[in-house]
Amino acid sequence: MLTTHLLNKTKEILIFNVLYKWKYLITLAKAKLLFEPTVKKVNSISYVAREADKDWIFGAKVRRLARHSSLNAKPYFHAKLRNLPKTDAYYFIFPNYFCRAMRHNPFILNRKNIVMYTHAHWTTSYSKTHIAWCLNLAHKVICLNSTTKQQLIDIGVKETLIEILHIASSPETFYFHERKAGAVGFCSAYSQRKNPELVYNIIKNMPEKHFYIIVVGWDKFDKYDTLIKLPNFSYVEDEDYAEYPKLYSQIDTFISPSFLEGGPVPLLEAMFSNCFPIASKTGFCTDIIKHGENGFLFDPYTADAAEIIAYIRKADKIKTNVRETVMPHSWQNCSLRLDALFQEN
Repeated sequence: MLTTHLLNKTKEILIFNVLYKWKYLITLAKAKLLFEPTVKKVNSISYVAREADKDWIFGAKVRRLARHSSLNAKPYFHAKLRNLPKTDAYYFIFPNYFCRAMRHNPFILNRKNIVMYTHAHWTTSYSKTHIAWCLNLAHKVICLNSTTKQQLIDIGVKETLIEILHIASSPETFYFHERKAGAVGFCSAYSQRKNPELVYNIIKNMPEKHFYIIVVGWDKFDKYDTLIKLPNFSYVEDEDYAEYPKLYSQIDTFISPSFLEGGPVPLLEAMFSNCFPIASKTGFCTDIIKHGENGFLFDPYTADAAEIIAYIRKADKIKTNVRETVMPHSWQNCSLRLDALFQEN
């Protein structure tokens, strides 16, 4: 196993050095040849995402961060991250965007760049080696929890660059609703990372409760045909993100069963909606949930449907105002914290 790891690491380094590193070295040279002074005081920020993100969570995030900033901040959406507007600073919602943007816009290396990192998403092209090398060129790297911070350090990102900033949501958009021991919801696109077998077994073995799955891709699940026929199940597919607050108001218990998360964003949205959360111990869940008080936590590798069903029944009896416990995690607070980070030297 050790030999396999070493071989994979050697291959990863070789691919980066041969196919990509030289491009960044050229980019660094171009940035120096511009003879521009490095920006120290930030007045304007571009919050960068792709056109494809506009109607998704990433798009909503950059719009809200820009709107709540105390500086001259605007979201910027682009298909190929070319021709970025010239501002004092840039916030990239995803590490790969920063990597690409550097290659196409060398001048940004003379500005301040903050890059958000949610969770591991390695590919042959964007490997640990590749991403770590690029992140070390940023002004700051934002991660969502202490576990992720350590993962970044382990792959070679400088600890001094890393800031933990829990993801935010909107208490204005996601409004309070009174829980009445009603429906249960999940909000995640289908993948094995989302623990689909556990989701299926919970729904199948609790026929007295109605369950919703919000978002897409569950038709790829091998038990989808059985799942969709269950009388206690509704699949809300391709719903506009603007409708999510209404959807959360229809559920009283929210389950986040993933093996790996950076956030997850929907958990915080549901908590702002006063849904009672039952979440796996991943991402920032352990930071914002106090077990037994404003939610329940479980180990996704050992928990079975019976354990989660027991938590659902307990949740029905708890009257805690969940929304109040997450009010500090607003877009405004998050955006102002980013403003402060951009001003740091």
